[in-house]
Amino acid sequence: MHEYLHNISELICLLVALFYYPYIKKSFMKWFLPFILFIFLGEIGAKYLRDGSGISNVSIYYIIGIVETIFYGYIFRQLYTRKTIKRLIDYFIICSVTAYVYCIIFYREGYAYYIPVLISSGFFLALIALVYIYTKFVDDEETFLISEPGFWIAFGVSIFFSGTCIVFSLHDYIVENNLTVFGVKLYNFVARVLSVVLYSSISIAIILCKKKSRILL
Repeated sequence: MHEYLHNISELICLLVALFYYPYIKKSFMKWFLPFILFIFLGEIGAKYLRDGSGISNVSIYYIIGIVETIFYGYIFRQLYTRKTIKRLIDYFIICSVTAYVYCIIFYREGYAYYIPVLISSGFFLALIALVYIYTKFVDDEETFLISEPGFWIAFGVSIFFSGTCIVFSLHDYIVENNLTVFGVKLYNFVARVLSVVLYSSISIAIILCKKKSRILL
């Protein structure tokens, strides 16, 4: 069951996005539906390649990394109002995508180059999310943060990517010492558990977006 924990959380979030799509289709939140569908199918495809055919699935994770970088970069560009931060996000997207594309062209057979790019990209996504929460708290004292969809998106992204950055930075140590939980490598187990946090937070954001759209109507 734990092996499919992240797939289940993605599927539930996908169903939430599909159910509430009529309420979010006029906002930037509408892009969560195709994004989560892509992530869900990508993860399933990567699992099939690994278990079913024995072919390396690192190329799929490179593509997922590119899509995540562009998507979350876009989402935070919509959430931020400060032009300087929007510009920094643009630079981050360009650098991160360039690194992913370079690696997928020249180093697609193994994870040795994927992991450093994943850590770097994840670190900046977590930083962007944390800065958003901080600026929202400082600039808008009258808003109840947990009632804002943007807060939940930033919360999920910050928790997921900061946690995965930490555990994947210890990749070699975990492999050398065979650190596992329920027979699963520690970095995979942590990423799967944190996926539940990420997609639960996105689901909450979508539901809150529906409530806000009803108020506006």
